[in-house]
Amino acid sequence: MNDIPYDETNSNNPYLINTNKKEQIMGPEGVPVSAEYIWSKQGKDREDLVEWVFQYYRRKGFPVPVLTPIAMNKSLLKIEKSPLDKLLNAEGFLKNSNSSGLDIIKHFCGSKFYQAKSLKGRSPYSVFSDDELFRKVLKNRMGWNVSFEDGTERPYMFGITDKMILQGIRSSGLGSAISQFKPVVSKFLYDKYMPVYGNVFDYSCGWGARLLGALSCNKDISYYGTDPLTYHELGEMTKHFNANATIYGYGSEDAALYNCLPEMDFIFSSPSYFNLEVYSEDHSQCYNKFSDYEQWMNEYWFKTVENCVSILKKNGMFGVCVVESVNGFSLAKDMLDICRSFNMELVDTYPLYTSKSHLNNKVKSHVKMKNSDVVYILKS
Repeated sequence: MNDIPYDETNSNNPYLINTNKKEQIMGPEGVPVSAEYIWSKQGKDREDLVEWVFQYYRRKGFPVPVLTPIAMNKSLLKIEKSPLDKLLNAEGFLKNSNSSGLDIIKHFCGSKFYQAKSLKGRSPYSVFSDDELFRKVLKNRMGWNVSFEDGTERPYMFGITDKMILQGIRSSGLGSAISQFKPVVSKFLYDKYMPVYGNVFDYSCGWGARLLGALSCNKDISYYGTDPLTYHELGEMTKHFNANATIYGYGSEDAALYNCLPEMDFIFSSPSYFNLEVYSEDHSQCYNKFSDYEQWMNEYWFKTVENCVSILKKNGMFGVCVVESVNGFSLAKDMLDICRSFNMELVDTYPLYTSKSHLNNKVKSHVKMKNSDVVYILKS
């Protein structure tokens, strides 16, 4: 980060980025804090503007996204209208870039979602709460950094919105971004592996992506899910959409849950990747209950698969999304070996295909990256 802001005294080629102008906050002069407005402030005036924005958010608090009921319904419609025929590319990768519905997830689960973090990183909430770090985030958004978006070095500044603050916490590298399963990907899987009428069980509901996928699928799906961290929030999501869904607060390793469930046509989820991410310090979370890898594999994953097999119909489908390895452990292989021990056969594999992050040559070069998340589908 530059020691002083870039302005007309030391640059003539700014990269001014405005997203949703209607959402820009109103600045100290009664005008929106747009990229152009930020660029017009030089030296100490820019530093004073940073401090003004800092104090604005200290009064406002952490900007958890909030949607109106109409906006939520429109967002669900986007998932419903998302085409599935181009989701799987010629190399067999599932495109994982469609963000439809993620605003719904953050509306209902945002207060917990933004407190989650990678094992060694900081959560967005902790970065926001730290005065020094949050000021660094604002400087990152307001002209202390440069971009090579078009191949040349250009200082960048963004119009300030709540979304831009959240993006800045991640893009600055100060806050860790946790993985997000996409509702459209789950819609693709339900479309392919569910009968026209049937039951699906999500053994680790998470933030609700697979719930939204079930709601948007053009099939009569009865969704059952469990998650001790988010079952209250997903219950509210279910109520809002009047969904054919039942949410429980058990851990998937708890055999008592399965006495409540009917037989399932398809069981699928994206469970925690051992200790790769920390969703909460609550004792119900795998990270806290099972401290070492062998214990996690035996007491969480083995029991989860054993329980799921007990309610899976003959020739039913079972799936898991998981990374290939975590901290030197062959996570995917070990998890699949346990699935095979219950006489399940691997039938399909879908690596996920994800775009590079913003300001990393995405716009001009269209460079993509393949991450290590893979969906595995097995048959009982």
